Amino acid sequence: MTEAWLRATHARCAATVLFADGQRVVRLGQGCMPLLVDFTFEDKAAKGLRSLRDAPGGARIAQHFTALEVAADAPLLLLLGEAGAGKTVFARRLAMHLAGEALGDARCNLATLGGPVPRDAAGGALIDEAWRGPAPLPLLAEARIGAALAEIVGASGAAALLDPARAEPLLLILDGAEALGEDGPRLLAEAAALAGHRAGLRVLVLGEAETCGGWALPPGFQRHRLLPLLPAQRAAWRDRCGSTTAEPLPGHPGLLSLALGTTAEPLLDRWLELACDLSRPEQDALDAAALAEQSRGGAALTSALPAALRDRLRGASLDTMLDRAFVAERLAARALAARPDQAAHRFHADPARWQAPLRHLAASGVPLAPLLAGLLDAAGPARSRGAVLAADLVAEAPSAPVPDGLVDALRQALDLQHLPIPARIRAGRHLARLGDPRDLEELVAVPAGIVTMGASTHPNSTPPHRVPVGAFRIGRYPVVNALFRRFVGATGHAWRSTEGRRAERANAPAVDLTWHDARAFCDWVTGEWHRTGRIGMDETARLPTEPEWEYAARGGEPDGGGAMVYPWAGPWAPACCNAEEAGLNDSCAVGLFPAGRSPFGCDDMVGQVWEWCSTNWGSDMATPHFGYPYRADDGREDPAAGAAIRRVLRGGCFSSGAEKATCTYRGSLEPGGFWRGNGLRVVVCPAR
Repeated sequence: MTEAWLRATHARCAATVLFADGQRVVRLGQGCMPLLVDFTFEDKAAKGLRSLRDAPGGARIAQHFTALEVAADAPLLLLLGEAGAGKTVFARRLAMHLAGEALGDARCNLATLGGPVPRDAAGGALIDEAWRGPAPLPLLAEARIGAALAEIVGASGAAALLDPARAEPLLLILDGAEALGEDGPRLLAEAAALAGHRAGLRVLVLGEAETCGGWALPPGFQRHRLLPLLPAQRAAWRDRCGSTTAEPLPGHPGLLSLALGTTAEPLLDRWLELACDLSRPEQDALDAAALAEQSRGGAALTSALPAALRDRLRGASLDTMLDRAFVAERLAARALAARPDQAAHRFHADPARWQAPLRHLAASGVPLAPLLAGLLDAAGPARSRGAVLAADLVAEAPSAPVPDGLVDALRQALDLQHLPIPARIRAGRHLARLGDPRDLEELVAVPAGIVTMGASTHPNSTPPHRVPVGAFRIGRYPVVNALFRRFVGATGHAWRSTEGRRAERANAPAVDLTWHDARAFCDWVTGEWHRTGRIGMDETARLPTEPEWEYAARGGEPDGGGAMVYPWAGPWAPACCNAEEAGLNDSCAVGLFPAGRSPFGCDDMVGQVWEWCSTNWGSDMATPHFGYPYRADDGREDPAAGAAIRRVLRGGCFSSGAEKATCTYRGSLEPGGFWRGNGLRVVVCPAR
């Protein structure tokens, strides 16, 4: 049974149509392009806050892992992408080569799966990708709404491979996870539990970012996102494929992008015109069928066409192109253009289903003002969801008017914990671009008290002990890019960040900062806040000591008796912070996780970015020279400690898990080290 099933899997995947133009058909068996993800070599190295003693002084060019590599590395993986990003093609490419490896196919195996891949925007890094580790058997299945995992796998014909008595390596590839909707987290939990009982089982789930990006992940699951194709990737693909696929249509080589998963509306329309060669009535029928199918939530567009048209399209393999989600969504938008007054109503009724068609509609040249007003014509969470999409459309069309109330609605969206994380992230970025109305320099008061420092959960944080702390004020948020950019502009201080100057990052934490950068900023902002009256002339801004930071994060929370301590009451809650389980692998606008606010009112104390403290650690990365109990008079607060003496970082960052994104875990780095996960928060107190 296994060999016959593997041969069927191999044949089905190899026959997948990548591109058709009415003249030729390009199938997966002829090869396809490797895809990059939002996880870099530096990210992986920095998860343990590695040594940066020999790091170069300038900014690094990010070099990304491929989808294949993260699938090989993560036993449980949710891989996200937009419609047309290449998720299904990747799933079938991987299944095809794994099946070929098991069958001993000399042309389609793990050796032929890998090859040189451009890794950065400059195209300067060509590094071979490869599957690392044992070659699993591929079990490829399609997600179905309302179906349990056992039913989905049973439909693949290979359910026997999941028998807990078996132990050969097996990769369950579940495609189309967006179909699960709100039921997705339950199915992921089923998959994680199954992997815990069936030795050798790995799970790869693929789904659309908007629907699946906000799912809470079970322990052990990682989440990564496919990146858009880099120019260097396109060039490498053309060089590799030569004339057979570099010019899908004579005179229109740019249409190769359709085979590579881009969704530019003019490109799609040109392909429809040249490849499908439809009459006006046939085109209208196709658009109407797409709108009806989108309303039903199906994916069988061409099956709903008149028989003669359907057969003609199938005969040229064009039906496989038309049934792709991003093509069908564009066609539905073309039909909707005749009734744009219905568009916002459809979105409010089902945001996940209609968001993509409305994006296509806005790019079709229809007047945007009525559509934008309709998106804001709602109350409560519906208005916030509409505002996020309206801001998306305004950003994509710079000449579009900014509707009244948009900024206010976006501001309200930041506090809606039940709004999906991807939507809150976009709301924060739009606010940065349009002008964030929040006071991002706000200071919160922390009264004098006694803080329980440390916990028994990690050797570097023991023993728990009590430390008196004087009154101080601390930044409600980490220092954001807009404020740090003012410092750089006023002083000429060097800044290694490649992202911090972008308008949409103005309200995200400033990163790529050394300890020396953080101290220089504090010196500058002291004078700036004196000038503006934010702090008194007898006060100074500086980095927090470890007790001050921990007190601001946990309040009067005592030692949890062996449990982790977080800024919120109770156990670990992924929805409370931008940590590893949020799956962003990046910082975001501050203040998007109000449920994780500390007892004193500080946002983003854990997750988001590691925050520099004034406190010294020692020279050994693994074990602190300045351990607990904390003593301020033993040299640990000496600012003149040498370059080899690491300084303490607190709070974890976007790639930290539950054991590091806590109020008690102690990280460290050389004072000259920097990374896109390192930032700072300022304390204000009377000058010493």
